[in-house]
Amino acid sequence: MNCPSKLFKYVIPDRIDILNNQLIRFTQPSALNDPFELQLIFGDLFSENELNDMFELNIKFFEEALNKQLLRHPKKTRKKIVKQLVSQVQKNPQILQEEINKIAPTIKNAIYEYTPKAKQIFSDVLQTVGILSLSEKFDHPLLWAHYADSHKGFIIEFEPEHIFFNRRRSDKDELFHLRKVKYINKSSIDDMTLSEMHGDDILATKDISWEYEAEWRMIVPLASANKTLEGPDKIHLYTVPLSSISSIIVGARATSMLYEELRAILALPNFEHISLKRAKLNTVNQTIHINE
Repeated sequence: MNCPSKLFKYVIPDRIDILNNQLIRFTQPSALNDPFELQLIFGDLFSENELNDMFELNIKFFEEALNKQLLRHPKKTRKKIVKQLVSQVQKNPQILQEEINKIAPTIKNAIYEYTPKAKQIFSDVLQTVGILSLSEKFDHPLLWAHYADSHKGFIIEFEPEHIFFNRRRSDKDELFHLRKVKYINKSSIDDMTLSEMHGDDILATKDISWEYEAEWRMIVPLASANKTLEGPDKIHLYTVPLSSISSIIVGARATSMLYEELRAILALPNFEHISLKRAKLNTVNQTIHINE
């Protein structure tokens, strides 16, 4: 999946400390503004058809296991065992299926009863990761309003190609890399089973009502935080390289004090490559423009 050339983090004025300390928060799901974050889990562990397929496979597995066991016996003994089994099967061709069918309801009930516990375990595990949420958009009025203190904050413009966002350790790694959030109707994922889902379904899916955010996210284990601040909701901070930042866009309603503080920071060594821009409201067509 091709990533945009730039991604943006909307922040309130106090988050000037991201630049001062070069630390950024990855937030645990329970502390995000969406109360349903990572709660779009699954309906059941397996569907009825999947369970039936499992029992069908068990019959084949039994047959293969039996053949392996027979190979351990002398040839004469194997012939005798096979002869007896063939005799039994000839008398009742469905003998294996009937035995499987006897235990199938018990196994199915056990799986269904375990599903709520599995969901809780699943939810607990998800609370051990932190999320950095970024957007493709720098000019969305609602994003400025919701995440940048009603246009009084600023945007940090990131370079998605930077190594900071590309630390995937293998093709199966769900952590340390950017992924595009998928937006779907909640009911469609509630109907899915766990066996039908993969990492993106679980870690990068939100209800369609959030689609305007055009979110990309990176997920990391909270245990790898460089610094943790204690409190009701712990704040897990991670070192962010200045080289991953290309510009700062100051909100249209930001104070002159914030603008000057940002300008002073960007004049420091190691910050010179970061440009300072200003958002401007066009009241005629109600759009946001960026002045270089």
